[in-house]
Amino acid sequence: MTDLPKRHHWLPMCHSELWVDGEGCVTTITGKGEVRRTQPINTAVIGHYNSIRLPDGTKDPSLERFFANEIEGPVAPVLARVGGEKRRDLVLESRFDQRILVRDKRLIERDGFFADRKAYSVAFSAADRRALTRYIASLIVRVPSYKDELKSSRMLENVAEVLGLTPEAARFQTDLLHVDIIHRHLRDYAERLEHCGFVFFDAPEGTEFIIGDTPVIPAALGFGEAEVMCPITPERALIIVSNYRAPFDDRIGVFRARARSVRAFNKTMIQNAEREIFCRAPFRIDVVTDHLGSRQIRLAPSIETAAGEHSARGPMLDRPADG
Repeated sequence: MTDLPKRHHWLPMCHSELWVDGEGCVTTITGKGEVRRTQPINTAVIGHYNSIRLPDGTKDPSLERFFANEIEGPVAPVLARVGGEKRRDLVLESRFDQRILVRDKRLIERDGFFADRKAYSVAFSAADRRALTRYIASLIVRVPSYKDELKSSRMLENVAEVLGLTPEAARFQTDLLHVDIIHRHLRDYAERLEHCGFVFFDAPEGTEFIIGDTPVIPAALGFGEAEVMCPITPERALIIVSNYRAPFDDRIGVFRARARSVRAFNKTMIQNAEREIFCRAPFRIDVVTDHLGSRQIRLAPSIETAAGEHSARGPMLDRPADG
């Protein structure tokens, strides 16, 4: 097997390639208002980002190999297809209660969606569901905000104290623990999300979704019954909904969002970002600088789960308890 590249993409190229403009570039806007336009190969990339430093000084690329082979390989063709495919679905349409659509048209539109009488869907097999679910779960655990916590000095001090190690020995142990935590949390998130309902929402003409460096918006930030939300392309976002299962297992419904829903989604994406956002069409820089990082929910392990058995379940998908 050939060596893996030393530059690791925390937002995989199979995803960022869906965000390029007519010149093949993705636009990045930072919290400081800096704007960069780069090709996907130079977007969301950090040298040896997923490598683990071993006691003998070598770097273990097994985590990057796992992401490349087990996550990105299966999902790449799924993202490419579901990001743009849509067909009229007469069978799904027959399930619509037209009386309710007419009666609740204003309510549906007030909530930010079109009360369409025509139904559209994307073919979606069980294998597609598993690949996309594992990919969304991977985006939770591989982004910089999550990895920063796993590599933090607090984590290192906790491991050293609990396991009775020197700081240097604790550093190697922390790296090993963080690989195990990533695998455990990815598996936990994927198992939970796979049993939810999947829905696509398309942006109306003249509007586009953006994606941030913390691309999965969790339930704790709102949006009704959505467990998580994640944009797939500038035109289409995935909503994973709890307490809902679509009437068919071989397709995903595609619905139209109103412009204000896209704006609300984008603002939340900016608020939850750590350092930067990515977009295809020009986006207002002042909106990014004014709101980036202002309302963050971090899906990261607590320090107490880092040592010992380090077997805590993935945290913080749940929305806050009422009251």
